[in-house]
Amino acid sequence: MSEEIQYLHDELEGITKELEKSIKELGKKKMKPDAKAEKIAAVQDRIQRAKDIYSNFRVELRDVLKEKGRIAYTEWEEKGHAHHKSINKFTKDVETLQQKLEDEEEKAKAGGGPKDKKDVNTWKGSEIIAEAKKVQDQSGASLARTQKIVESCETIGTETNIALRNQTEQMKNTNADIVGVDMRLNRADKVIRDIARRLATDKLILCLVIILIVAIVGVIVASSTNAFGSGSEGGEDDPIDCSLDITQTTRECRAKREAEAQARAEAAGVSV
Repeated sequence: MSEEIQYLHDELEGITKELEKSIKELGKKKMKPDAKAEKIAAVQDRIQRAKDIYSNFRVELRDVLKEKGRIAYTEWEEKGHAHHKSINKFTKDVETLQQKLEDEEEKAKAGGGPKDKKDVNTWKGSEIIAEAKKVQDQSGASLARTQKIVESCETIGTETNIALRNQTEQMKNTNADIVGVDMRLNRADKVIRDIARRLATDKLILCLVIILIVAIVGVIVASSTNAFGSGSEGGEDDPIDCSLDITQTTRECRAKREAEAQARAEAAGVSV
C-alpha cells in the first residue's frame, strides 16, 4: 500500500513542477492569442489530471491509516495538503491568465466587424478553450463507446468460450456413451452366440431322447408281438398273452378266440 501512495505522490510532484514551468512561460513569453489559448487549455488538462491523481491519493490515504497507523497517516496527509494547495494555486493562476487573454482580445477587437464563426483567428480565447474541451469530450465519449464495444466483445468471447467448453464436455460424454454401448453390444452378441450353442446342444439332446423313446417303444412292441421270433426249448414259439389290447388282432389270438367259441358251441349242443 505504501508503494502505491508513494507512486501517486511522485506523480503529483512531477505534474506540479511541470505546471509551475508552464504557468511561468505563459506569464513571461509573448504569444499569439491562439497559441496562448492552446497552452492554457493544455495546462488546464494537466491540472485536471492532478486533481484526479489527488482523489486517488485520498483513497489510498485511508488504507494507510488502516494498515500503517496514525503516524504514517499524518505524514502522508500533510503531503496531500501541500499538493491540494498547489493545485488550487495553479487553478487560480490559470483562471487569471485566461481572463487576461480574454481582456486583451476584447481590446484588440473593439470596434471590429462581426465575428466569423468559421475563422478560428477571430475567436476569443475562452471560445477556443471551450471548443477544445468540446472536441475532447466528444473524443472521450467516442472512446467510452469503443470501450463498451470492446467489453461487449470480450463478454461474447467469454460466453462463446464457455459454450465451446460445455460442448466439448458433451462430446466427450457422448463418445464415452458410444464406447459403453459398443461394449454392451459386443457382450450381447457373445451372449446370443452362447445361447445359440446351448440351443443346438439342447436340440441334439432332445433328438437323442426322442430316438431313445422310439427305440424303447419299438422294443416293447416287438417283445409283445414276438416279432423277433425267439424259439423255446421244444422248438415252439412262446405263447402269446391274448389279454393285452395290442395282441387282440394277432392271428394266434383270433384263432384262439374262434376255438374257444366253437368249444362253447359244442358244449352247448351236448347239453341239449
